[in-house]
Formats: sequence, structure tokens, C-alpha cells
Amino acid sequence: MRRMGAMAAVSLALVSGGCASGAGDPEGTPAKAAAPVVPPAVGSAEAVVVSQKDCSEPARAADGFQAASVRPSWKLLSVTGEAGALRGGAMASDGALWALRDTGEDLTTPVRWKDGRWETMALPPGVKVVKALVTSPGGEIWAVQPGAETWKGGVLGSAGWRGSTLSVPGKVGEDGPADAHGGWVSFGTAAVHWDGTSWKRVDLPADQGGEGASVGYRLSGSDEEVWAVPAEGSRAVRLRDGVSQVVEFALRIDAREAIHDTQGGAFYPQAVAVVGADETWVLGAAAFGTHYLEEGEDTEAGRVVALRHARGTWRCTWGPFHRENFEGAFTDAVPDGDGGLWAVTAESTLWHLSGGRWTRERLPADEGAEPHVTDLVAAGREIYALGSVASGEQSHGTLWRAG
Repeated sequence: MRRMGAMAAVSLALVSGGCASGAGDPEGTPAKAAAPVVPPAVGSAEAVVVSQKDCSEPARAADGFQAASVRPSWKLLSVTGEAGALRGGAMASDGALWALRDTGEDLTTPVRWKDGRWETMALPPGVKVVKALVTSPGGEIWAVQPGAETWKGGVLGSAGWRGSTLSVPGKVGEDGPADAHGGWVSFGTAAVHWDGTSWKRVDLPADQGGEGASVGYRLSGSDEEVWAVPAEGSRAVRLRDGVSQVVEFALRIDAREAIHDTQGGAFYPQAVAVVGADETWVLGAAAFGTHYLEEGEDTEAGRVVALRHARGTWRCTWGPFHRENFEGAFTDAVPDGDGGLWAVTAESTLWHLSGGRWTRERLPADEGAEPHVTDLVAAGREIYALGSVASGEQSHGTLWRAG
């Protein structure tokens, strides 16, 4: 995730409810008023297809990254006393980092990191669980609880939370993953945004993912250019200047020895970092299922891939091929504030692109503890990693900072 921002004057667009007397005051009842209906956005650009012609697969042994392992440069800032994990970070104008403390079973609590400590925050009036946090251009935090059609939320101002409700019609399930970035909030196959005058909705592709799986999208990019990448699938959506554009990644990976003769290998986008006005990196993995394990069990084969788009041209970097137990897909990325980027893999390894050179490192943790990253947050050159450390059967929310 993410640099947050670009949502203008959120409170003006929402139906105002009662204001709590302060950030820590749980009192307050939303006014009963009709929720504004969020219509679909009007404009959409012609879809783009990134094909084999743009990015052909090299030999399986080729490693275009040549990423050297380096000593950890990240600092461990905090391990919370409460069980669970931290995710969904957002940076406020006062320099405070907000996050969601996730204790499982859809139980999340907003927390704020300021002056070297975590503070538990009250929920907005009428909100039972916060699923996403967004920051307005003025640095105000907006907390949202999406639903099948009714989305509840609140904006935190100087007088406390202002409760609000939106109606977002569309094919959205009762549950599923939510995410936020650059003033956009996604839930299921819907994404909403305040454009300064009114709320707009973008309907994301619904026919992605496995049968019965919850369709969801992760948002990343910059304040001005936000990408919605699917949890499963090869079609992402680029959101810029109120216009949506489907980008289909039709790249293939040689799937010889796959489980089924008809099964092809494909590229799956997982994270986007916009590092300049005309430079975007799409990170992910090319993979397929197979039977390489000696026991005959199903496993994943694949390789990490980074796609760079600059001046209308796509260029690709392919990592080496892993025949089995492939878990190295990129899961999140942010610009490093200096023309490069930080990215994290499913194995919670941090990769850094700086000056055209890739390096990778592990996060610091106490002996015997295993770090896990759920989210990256960037504010200029300040880069944070949210997640947890696991020791035995216990996991505790953890915060790291680069440099």
C-alpha cells in the first residue's frame, strides 16, 4: 500500500452525523438521513493488453534481477503487546501513522503511532468494524466500513469523528477484502472516490479469481495514479484523472510439465509503484501449478517478474525459475522517494531498486521470531512496513522503518 492522499474535503461529500467530542470519545449517533448514492464514473479509456510481444520469457536459468543480499537496513520500531497483526497504514498531516490492528475474525481496531508509541482510537459513530483507512489532502483520516450496498464511515476532524453513510450499489458481497490508497477505497468489485465535487464509483472486473473465492483488489500506486490489482487474475485497473483503464497482462510462462496438458502459465500482477511522472513498475509473478514434489503433491512453479512502463513502452525483468514451492511473488511496493522503489515478497523479503541495482534483505526480529509484512507505507522518503512477528503460536503487531 501506500502513499495516501488525493481525497478532497471528504466531509463535505458525506451525509453528516453527530460529532463525537474528541478522537477518543465513543459517543455520538449518526443523523438519520438518506445516504447519497454513488453513481458509476462516466469516463473509461480503451483497454490495454500487455502481451508476449512486449515481454517474452527468457531462458529458465536467466536472472535479470541479480539481486544481491545485503545486511538489514530497516529498523524495528515496535512490537505490540496485543496478539494480532498491523495492516492498512495511512499517514496523517501531523506525521502520525495510522493502522488497523487485526486480531482475526474480522476484528480490527484503528491505532495511531505518534511520538514513539501506539494509541488505540475510538470507532466513528455507527461503525462496528473499520476495514480501510484513507487520508484526505488536508491530512484528515477517513475510516470506512464497506457493506453490500451501504458503506459507513467517519472523518476525524478537530471536533472528533463525523459519522457518514454512502450507498454504493453494485455486485458487492457482504464480506471480502477492502483496501484504500490515494483517496480511493475498494471493496469487492467496487471502488469509490471523491473528485472534489461528487462521489464516483468504478466497477472493477468481476470475472477473476477461482470459483467461490471472494473477488478483491489491492490498491497501490501514487497519489495521482492508483492501480487496482486483483487478488487473483491478470487484469488490473489504472485510475487517473477520474478515468479508469483496464490493463490486461497476457504474458505467458512456459508451462511444460504442468499438472494438466491444457494448463498454461500466466503472469499475475500483485503490486504497483509509480516512481515518476512517466515511470511505473508493475510487480508480480509468472506461475503455474505442477506435480514436481517427490510425494506427488500439487505445488507451484514460477518466477518473479517486474514490468517497467516508461514513455509508452514496457520492459521486463525476469527472475530465475523455481520448479516447486514457489512463494516469492511480490505482494506490495512503494516508491522510495529517490527514483527507486521498495517491494516485499510473500516470504516477507524486502527488495530495493536504487540506481538501477536490485538488492534484498530480511527484516530484523528477535531470535526465533519470524517477521511477516502485510503492508508498506511511504511518505516521501519515510518508508514503513506493517505486519507481525510470530514466535511459536503467538503473533504480535510489528512496525519497521527503512533506513
